[in-house]
Amino acid sequence: MAKPIQLTSHPMANYPLKVLSQLKKTHKFDKLPNLKNFPSANRIAISNNKLRIACTSDIFDNTTKLVDSCPQADILIIAGNISRYSKWIDIVKFRKCLDDLPIKYKILLPGSSDICFNFENLTNEQTKQCERDNIKKELQLLGLKHVSQYLNNVIYLQDMGVEIAGVKFYGSPWVSTNKTAAFYCSRNNIMNKWNHIPRGIDVLITCQPPLGHGDADYIEEHLGDVDLLGTVACRIGPTFHVFGYSREEFGISFNGYTYFINASMCTRSYNPSNDLIVFDVPMPDNASKISPNINYFTGLM
Repeated sequence: MAKPIQLTSHPMANYPLKVLSQLKKTHKFDKLPNLKNFPSANRIAISNNKLRIACTSDIFDNTTKLVDSCPQADILIIAGNISRYSKWIDIVKFRKCLDDLPIKYKILLPGSSDICFNFENLTNEQTKQCERDNIKKELQLLGLKHVSQYLNNVIYLQDMGVEIAGVKFYGSPWVSTNKTAAFYCSRNNIMNKWNHIPRGIDVLITCQPPLGHGDADYIEEHLGDVDLLGTVACRIGPTFHVFGYSREEFGISFNGYTYFINASMCTRSYNPSNDLIVFDVPMPDNASKISPNINYFTGLM
């Protein structure tokens, strides 16, 4: 078996603004000016040979907004940041929200603020913020080891993929711009995480945006990752890439092959002003919605 293609980190990975200024000469960063112009907007009837996807991220405890604004779809994607504080009461509230949603398949990727999904290397402040000991106690009482097990009505993707009715989804929660993020990896090392993502993915889900697509300048730094853009554009080439994290850049951009979707519900001030974005993914000819095969797969090692 041939060894999977692995990329090396960009030599200017720590200087995203300089990289972006060069890439704009050759790479397309076309932002769709109106979501109604998107070819699979939710005004089109759901097709039997396509999966209707509704996606959002950065909901930050606005579960009422999620339930009230969620359109009809086959699959819901939540690309991280479900809560501001990650306390047990927030987790319980989120589970109740998921139970109230009529969508059959719900895919969840943990985000930068979702420290309840990763207790490694928490600061003292974060430990107090999420009330870690209380979460561990509640899980122990339920006979569970991880918060994702409590959310038993979701498909939890943490460096994993799932195939539903022939359509492949993969989720990676890492970010390279916030050292206190639940899943942090420096710009110099994060290519090691992106290299785990296999090819052949239809919908890639990350917390962090790729450089130049749905990201923004913030305190003289770009929230998008240089090596994630290189991975998506040069190695993986998914049809759709869903993310959030940069909360002022809600919308869709296109590079000629991949639709980049910043699905952030909240703005930087935590105002839940954005509705879910909807798109369709064609299913293989032999796939069925009535009895879809669901198969999990891991990333490359």
